[in-house]
Amino acid sequence: MEPYTLELDKSTGKYLTLYLYQDVKNMPEIRKKILASELHCCVLKAALVVDPFQVAVAANKAVLKEKAGTLVTKSLFTEILFAMSSSTNISLSLTKFGVNDNDKDILIGLIHHKNDRDSMAENILCHIDGQMTPISQLDHVTDVKLLKKIYKIEDEELKVSSLTDSIVSRIGGDYPVSLK
Repeated sequence: MEPYTLELDKSTGKYLTLYLYQDVKNMPEIRKKILASELHCCVLKAALVVDPFQVAVAANKAVLKEKAGTLVTKSLFTEILFAMSSSTNISLSLTKFGVNDNDKDILIGLIHHKNDRDSMAENILCHIDGQMTPISQLDHVTDVKLLKKIYKIEDEELKVSSLTDSIVSRIGGDYPVSLK
């Protein structure tokens, strides 16, 4: 099953790869490994992602901040979660977009160099006890009502914009300039 992979800002030399997992049975174990920095990835609530592009914008923002040495959070992966939010409250952003012990549908985000994807994935995905699902199935787990509430998107706005565009416009603000 081919994951979603996208090259981020060329100046960083990094890529984002996303894997969708459903019916995850070992979230407490995964959370412990993340908190202990044993899993070098970003784990997001799949219900709060309408399109992989949403994560790509947040990941690109995070890698540019990492390159500039201006991370607001402690790691690249928490910076992605923070960038997903339109809030400036770090702990609220991490709680909202990060996973909890009861989540069953998750997105695993890897940030890697071009030829490192497969070895990174092998070291991380073996810890996930769930069903890897094609990223094209993301819309089956997305909670549109909750996303509209979180990002304060009214139905009127969606008459002239897609949900993805509305969300990306909110998280893409204050985008860091590339450091070519």
